[in-house]
Amino acid sequence: MNTGIIASRYARALLRRVEETGNGETVLRQVEVLGQALDALPEFRDVVAERMGVTYSQKMKLFQAALVPTAADAPREPLAPELRVFLEVLMRNDRIGDVRLIFHSFESAYHRARGLKKGTLRVVLPSPDLESRLRQFVESRTGCRLLLKTEVDPSLIGGFVFEIEDLLLDASVRHQLEIIRDQFVERNRRIV
Repeated sequence: MNTGIIASRYARALLRRVEETGNGETVLRQVEVLGQALDALPEFRDVVAERMGVTYSQKMKLFQAALVPTAADAPREPLAPELRVFLEVLMRNDRIGDVRLIFHSFESAYHRARGLKKGTLRVVLPSPDLESRLRQFVESRTGCRLLLKTEVDPSLIGGFVFEIEDLLLDASVRHQLEIIRDQFVERNRRIV
């Protein structure tokens, strides 16, 4: 069976469960933290996906350890009960290797169910005016509220890069220079 379909089904099941319990915000926050840990540490991904030699309880301890508090003095929070049971189901059904894709599907389904879109804006210098205009544009076109994360990226030279779901708008000076360079190289190839 297709991994994307499987991930989507498990994600919808987790979404239904958190809607029943009302613990969606906590589970979403923990899923995001665990997803970032899985992305950042390939060893963590490998150990979690390991079928032999690593027990369920050891894997659960790894997931718990990955929930690092954001503030230095904040206490560690335990895995949400819904998330703990969900991870156990994934392990029992031998789907824990797909956990990152399932987490990503859950995040998307959760946001979609609440009328939210998640976007990233990369700029050289923060611009509240640009953020406001992009937010207003997206919200008027989609009818969804935009959760916008802004990142500073000096390598853009100027302009911005805006990503939302599977749409990328690259209006950076760096990108424009790359286009000009590619056109220049192509023209010189024809001459020679």
